[in-house]
Amino acid sequence: MAFIAAIPWTKAKHLIAVLGSLSTRDALALRRLPRLAVAAAAEDAEPDVGIGSIGQFSWKDLLNFDACTKCGRCHEACPATASGAPLSPRDLILDLRAHAARSAFRPGANGPALIGDVIEAEALWACRSCGACMEICPVGIEHPPMIVQMRRQLVEEGAMDQQLRDTLDMIANRGNSFGESPRSRGGWTAALEFPVKDIRAEPAEHLWFVGDYASYDPRNQDVSRTVARLFRAAGLDFGLLYDSERTAGNDVRRVGEEGLFESLAEHNLTAMGAAQQFDAIVTTDPHSYNTIRNEYPDFGDVAPIRHYTSVLAELLESGRLTVVKPLGIRVTLHDPCHLGRLNGHYDEPRRVLELIGCELIDMPRCRDNSFCCGAGGGRIWMP
Repeated sequence: MAFIAAIPWTKAKHLIAVLGSLSTRDALALRRLPRLAVAAAAEDAEPDVGIGSIGQFSWKDLLNFDACTKCGRCHEACPATASGAPLSPRDLILDLRAHAARSAFRPGANGPALIGDVIEAEALWACRSCGACMEICPVGIEHPPMIVQMRRQLVEEGAMDQQLRDTLDMIANRGNSFGESPRSRGGWTAALEFPVKDIRAEPAEHLWFVGDYASYDPRNQDVSRTVARLFRAAGLDFGLLYDSERTAGNDVRRVGEEGLFESLAEHNLTAMGAAQQFDAIVTTDPHSYNTIRNEYPDFGDVAPIRHYTSVLAELLESGRLTVVKPLGIRVTLHDPCHLGRLNGHYDEPRRVLELIGCELIDMPRCRDNSFCCGAGGGRIWMP
């Protein structure tokens, strides 16, 4: 009886917290972020945007704090930590736990200030939202969603780098992170030997959601044209939204700009709804794939979406695409975090490489332990 009564004041409480943390783990935690941190304190009050004090964390977050066993696996897996950035997922959780223990608070109350005094803003902005820490954590702690909630508070206060602020303004005003005219989004198709359908005017089997970098970046435009030629050669019926498409908003949301993300999602869903008939969506962008697949359904009906590697593997295996001259080279594959770790698509890209005659040699960090490229979570827009 004495032992049971003493559990909350001893390290034995972690045994209980671990069981609770694992039993309440959300398999979609990073794939699908919550729309708001917590409900408003009163029915007629505005909802809180993000988390700025320890009392705004949910009971599940507090359970995660107590569940941490300081094993350091998340610290070793984190690309931000490995690159010398001021973020350690382990230390972040331990600092929050220590602050919660010191503070007299109850869940839902505001409590003492959090960001700046306990957690440095630079540490929050260093996160790549790759999910490596979550994937490797043996006790089910969900670090990145907590970080995004705290980022939302920083965005609400306007406490962000000027380059990031400018990018978000460009996205809000022009619908893309390059600041280019929306009318030029489909300009890459002009160099093709055939016209690409405007799905707003004529139906197609697939709507190709192209994404910003595949539409505007010169190197990625070459890839887009190659994919278009492959689709054409296989007889795949596809069309584009052209200037009605805006950035899908996956990284806008992970930066913490929830309002802008919601407006982007609503715009794209409206554009899809106004298009002529299509059966499915295909995209070459893992980030667009993630948010359209997992987050857009919260805002309206959305057609099934596939990553182009799945489509190419199917076209090759069915014989609709034929390899005339196998490449015969040794290659390796970097698993994109949003395609692999978040959505479980490891085999389709490898199957495509095998079918075109490549010998695949995996890197030490691959599949669910893939090493993030460093651009996720909006880091591509920050210095």
